[in-house]
Amino acid sequence: MHADRPEAPSKLPAGLTITGEMSSSRDLLIDGTFDGQITLPEHQLTVNLSANVKAKVIARVVTIAGCFEGSVTATERVEIEHTAHVHGHVQSPSVVLMDGAKFQGSMDPDRTEAAMLVAKYRQKQG
Repeated sequence: MHADRPEAPSKLPAGLTITGEMSSSRDLLIDGTFDGQITLPEHQLTVNLSANVKAKVIARVVTIAGCFEGSVTATERVEIEHTAHVHGHVQSPSVVLMDGAKFQGSMDPDRTEAAMLVAKYRQKQG
């Protein structure tokens, strides 16, 4: 692998359904269906237009263009695209909610750091 080229993201393709816990050492793109927990504390999660995700998410950056239900904790930012349907709780110091996005839930920009520390501790505990 070349040091000057970033690693390709991991992908969950359309037509694939996964239930459980998922983590990755690189960015993750979801086009399929996922139900469970996603842990990417140093990486980006993208929920594409065709995706249907019901999860507890911990990531550096989260972009949602499809359907999402659950909770998101992101250390940098959450972007909710105009095509998104989101129902849940968002914790991040920066949230972008595009015109036309459907959002029902709550946002908390203040407790992101504490939530990430708790999540990392729980991940280590197994």
